[in-house]
Amino acid sequence: MRSLPPSVREKAIEIANSLLASESSDKQKVISTSITEARVWARQRFIESRNTAVS
Repeated sequence: MRSLPPSVREKAIEIANSLLASESSDKQKVISTSITEARVWARQRFIESRNTAVS
C-alpha cells in the first residue's frame, strides 16, 4: 500500500477495515480487494472531475 497515493491509500484502508469488520476473510485477500476497489474509486473520481471541468 505504500506505493499508493495518499488519498487512494486512505480509501483502501477504509475499505479493508470495513471488509474485516463484516467478514472473517483472509487478510491478504482483504488487502488485495481493498487496493483494487480503492483504485477503481480513484479512477471514477478522476473521470468525474474531468467531466465537471469540461462542463
